[in-house]
Amino acid sequence: MYRYRRPMPDFRAVERRRPRRRTWTWLAAAAALVIVIAAIVVRPRTNEWTMGLRIVRPGDVINSNVRLRSRAVGVIDVGNQTTLRFLGRNRFELTAGTIHAKTTSQPGIFIVDTPRARAVDLGCEYTLSIAPNGTGLLRVSAGWVGLNNWGQSLVPQGAKATIGPHGKLSPPIFEDASPAFQEAILRGDLKTALPLARRRDALTLINLFRFATTEERLMVYDRLNQLVPAPPSVTRDAIRNWEFLTVESWWADVLKASGVNAIKKKKRMLPPA
Repeated sequence: MYRYRRPMPDFRAVERRRPRRRTWTWLAAAAALVIVIAAIVVRPRTNEWTMGLRIVRPGDVINSNVRLRSRAVGVIDVGNQTTLRFLGRNRFELTAGTIHAKTTSQPGIFIVDTPRARAVDLGCEYTLSIAPNGTGLLRVSAGWVGLNNWGQSLVPQGAKATIGPHGKLSPPIFEDASPAFQEAILRGDLKTALPLARRRDALTLINLFRFATTEERLMVYDRLNQLVPAPPSVTRDAIRNWEFLTVESWWADVLKASGVNAIKKKKRMLPPA
């Protein structure tokens, strides 16, 4: 018969070690639970803006080179020497410096106020720079942006617009237009600008009607009519007797000639008259 000659193991020692293993198991489970809870608490809601791991609160001022994110809107890259204040919801105030915004939200949701104009996102990507004196430059790389104050400038992809010292907005100007044309438009020199206009520059010309004198409107009409023939309803006499919706029926042909798509909005938005 086989016999076990060694002493019996001390099962009491084994029993004493078991609680320790259970303790570590519970500690690991508790730590995992804390991590999960923390992740849920820190994760921003859809309508919140974040800067890294921090949620941006109304009144916060951002003046460093950072990226802001919103799951509902998109991203804003803030440049150096920039002062950007969060006003709440999806509104910001840019008093100086440069931001680059790329949105995926519905048009009209994301708004940036500047000292002399308001930029309204119409489904877009753009760069907005504001000088210390309040003048500014908007460049649109996708979609449309509306610049608004006492006037309006709707700026499409590939175009720019300026905010003047007294808040005057330039018409949208395509960046591939000739430098001479761009400079003449910005200084209001129509006699120089009009002969240099291409068919693609029809969008710039149709925006000139709003602020032109009667004589200037007729000059613009003659050149625009050469580039994009006017509909039968938009006659020279109609331009002379200007009203707000005089050129509304011309817009579709002008947009097509300029190579841009119409603005996509929930509600129909009339082009500037």
